[in-house]
Amino acid sequence: MSEDTDTIQAAPEEVAAQETPEELPEEQPDAPQRWVWADMDPADREQRLEELVTWVDWLVETFDLRSQVARCWYRHPRLIEHFSALFIGWVRTYAGDPTKLSTRAELDWIKELYALLPRLNSASCQTKHIDPPPQPYSMAEAFDQWLGEADRPFLDSPRSHPAKEQVGRMAKAKRVEDAAKAKAKEAGTAKSA
Repeated sequence: MSEDTDTIQAAPEEVAAQETPEELPEEQPDAPQRWVWADMDPADREQRLEELVTWVDWLVETFDLRSQVARCWYRHPRLIEHFSALFIGWVRTYAGDPTKLSTRAELDWIKELYALLPRLNSASCQTKHIDPPPQPYSMAEAFDQWLGEADRPFLDSPRSHPAKEQVGRMAKAKRVEDAAKAKAKEAGTAKSA
């Protein structure tokens, strides 16, 4: 056999060890992950918010949304969540997450942007930022307080099914029908005997 066809293949780990950094294949970036703001470390949260601010600036300029996006959007958690969803969707569409691509991916993303547009502003912040009124307590605390109140019609009203009479009429009609069938069956059995 000739020398070039008679070579022994090296194990993959031996080949990788022999390659120089320039020869190593470029690592593919990870697919964009979902952002869960509450689960981020504060430093990571700040870094990602800076990234989001840069992108939202681009978005507002590109789509001419100055009058439709609150200038203080980054101070409103609701708006941060909306822009995060738009940003991650944009990254998946335009950066090429192969699992999310379709022939209409870009158009679909733009439709999503315009569908969310009415929610990207803050009615209280037309000229300057105004903090929303503070919530005095959580929903669980509000529920506990409500349980202690005297007027709780939802919990304290007497039992009453709105269709109880109709159900009773239907049950009575079914019993009459069953009795008539049983009587007809008895009459048929008596004739044949």
